[in-house]
Amino acid sequence: MRLKRKFKQGAASFYIVALSTLILIVIATSFAIAIMAEVTRSSNDDLSQSAYDAALAGVEDAKLTFMNYQNCVNSGTTYPDELLHGAEITCQDIVYWMNHPNCDMVGHILGRIKDGESGEVSVEESTSSSNEMNQAYTCVTIKTKLSDYRASLSSMNPYRIIKVDLEKAKAADIKAVKVNWYLNGGTMVLDYSNYISDQVVFQPLNLVNASTPPTLGVEMIQTAANFTLDQLNGQTSGGRTDRATVYMVPTANASAAGRTSNSTYMGAYKDGINQISAAQMAATNDLRKDLPFLVYCPGNNVSDEYVCSTTLNLPDPLGGARSNDTFMFVVSLPYGQPETDFSLEFICKDGVDCGGSAVAGGGAMGDTSLASLNGVQVLIDSTGRANDLYRRVEVRLEPADNAFAYPFYAVQVGEALEKDLTVTSEWDFLD
Repeated sequence: MRLKRKFKQGAASFYIVALSTLILIVIATSFAIAIMAEVTRSSNDDLSQSAYDAALAGVEDAKLTFMNYQNCVNSGTTYPDELLHGAEITCQDIVYWMNHPNCDMVGHILGRIKDGESGEVSVEESTSSSNEMNQAYTCVTIKTKLSDYRASLSSMNPYRIIKVDLEKAKAADIKAVKVNWYLNGGTMVLDYSNYISDQVVFQPLNLVNASTPPTLGVEMIQTAANFTLDQLNGQTSGGRTDRATVYMVPTANASAAGRTSNSTYMGAYKDGINQISAAQMAATNDLRKDLPFLVYCPGNNVSDEYVCSTTLNLPDPLGGARSNDTFMFVVSLPYGQPETDFSLEFICKDGVDCGGSAVAGGGAMGDTSLASLNGVQVLIDSTGRANDLYRRVEVRLEPADNAFAYPFYAVQVGEALEKDLTVTSEWDFLD
C-alpha cells in the first residue's frame, strides 16, 4: 500500500511538471508568434513607406519632365511626330513622348533609360550608399488631356480659378457644365439648411457638422471675341450674359429642392436630376434675382463618386459666340468649411464631336459628348517599388500659364482703402 501511494504521488508530480512545461511552451510559442508578426508588420510598413517614397520620386521626376516639355512648347516650334533616336534628347523627342505616354516616358526624357530600352528607374537612398531597400519607380505617366478638372477647397484655399482650354472642341461648342462635389463615403449629415416658412436659414459656422456637404459657389465668366468691360457688370440681353454666379445649397429634402416657385430660393431638382437652366443662370447677373439654389443630394448611391451633382446649362455671351480666350470658372467655398473635393465636366452641344466619351444628352445616347481638356491640369500616375511591395500615387498639377495672369488671393483691409489707377497704352517694369 505504501509503494502504491508513493507511485501515485510520483505520477501526480509528473503530470504537474508535464502540464507546467506544456503551458510554458504555449506561452513561449505565443510570444514568438507575436514577435514574428510584429517584425513582419514593421518590415512591411518600412517597405510600404519605401515604395511610397519611390513613387514620390517618380512624381518629382515627372514634374521636371513636364517643365522641360513646357519649355519646348513655349518656343513656338512645331515638331514632327516621330523620334530622332539621337545621342541627345531633343524637344522633338520630348514632345513625341508626351503625345504618346507610356510607363518609360519619364525615364527616356530625363535620360535615365537608354534609347530603345525599357524598364524601371532605380532610386538611390543617398549618394554614398547602395540601394539597400531595392527601391525603384516602375511606371510613371504624364497626361495633359483630361476629361475633367479636379481640385479641393478648404478654409486655407477657398476658391479655384479655372481657365478653360479645350483639346478638340471650341468654347462655343459647350452647352453645359456638370459640377460634382463632396466625395461619397462615410457618415454624412445632409440637412445643412433649415426650412422655416419656406426660407433657407443657414446654421452658424460653429454648429455646422464637419461631415456635411458644403454650400458651393460657381461663377462663370465669358465673353464674345469683342466685348466692353461694362458688359461684365450686370448686363443681360435676350437671355445672354457675360457673367453668372450660382450658390448651391445641399439638402436631403427632395421635395424642397424640387419646388419650382419660391421667393427665397430656387429649386434645382427637376426630372430626377439637379439642373439649372441657361435662363436661370443669366438671371443671377440681376441682383434682384440672385437666389440660392437648393440641390438634392441623396448620399445613398454608392455607385456615384460624389454626393452632390448639378448640371449648369450655359447661356450665350453678349454680342456673339463664346470666345476661347475668355472662358473661365471660379469655384468657391463661401462659408470656408467643410473641406470638399469637386470636379467640373464640360458637356458639348448635341451632335458636336468633342473628342470625349459619349454621355446621355438632349437626344439619343451619343448625341452629346464630354469635352477633353488640354493642359488645364496635368495628371501624373506613378508606381513605386521596394523589394516586392508596390505603391501607386496619382497627382494633379496646376501648370502655370505665363500668358494669363490672374490673382489667387485677395487682401482684406479693416478700413477703407483708396487708390488711384491709371490706364495707359505704355508699359514699364518697376525696379
